[in-house]
Amino acid sequence: MLADPPKPRTDDVPAEPDPLLVLYSMPGHLIRRAKQKTTLAFAPIARRFNLTPIQYVVLKAVAIRPGVDQAELGDIVGLDTSTTGQVVARLEQRGLIGRRADGRRQRVEIQPEGLSMLEALQPALSDIQEEITHPLTAKEKQQFLRLLSKMLGIANLYHQPRARRRPRTPGR
Repeated sequence: MLADPPKPRTDDVPAEPDPLLVLYSMPGHLIRRAKQKTTLAFAPIARRFNLTPIQYVVLKAVAIRPGVDQAELGDIVGLDTSTTGQVVARLEQRGLIGRRADGRRQRVEIQPEGLSMLEALQPALSDIQEEITHPLTAKEKQQFLRLLSKMLGIANLYHQPRARRRPRTPGR
């Protein structure tokens, strides 16, 4: 009597991953969800100060770099020229910042009311930053910020991009 052929072992065959776990593992999906979390965390400031996250970052950048050129401001905060102009116009209408012509450039200055607003929202903003990175440990938070900075090519307290080497020219 012949023995039955051995059955394949099911533990040797990798199981198909759960499609939902695959979705939850996609960087784009996770980044979108993280943005939702940050927007939700910022909502109290948005309501109290009538300020969007983009308006806040523009206001803060102008406070840090008084007299910044409007085009450079867009580069600093990661906005295109058109969006930067719209945000600056809204903040200017509210008297938070002002613009002045400097040849062909538009220089942007923070106004006293803008400085007062930044000072008033600082305590809440510190709490929000902590809420966003909860439940990470201090070490994980630092690593997370370093990796985000690296991914975006942003030099900051957590990441300094390496200087790019120029390709060697033959014969030199």
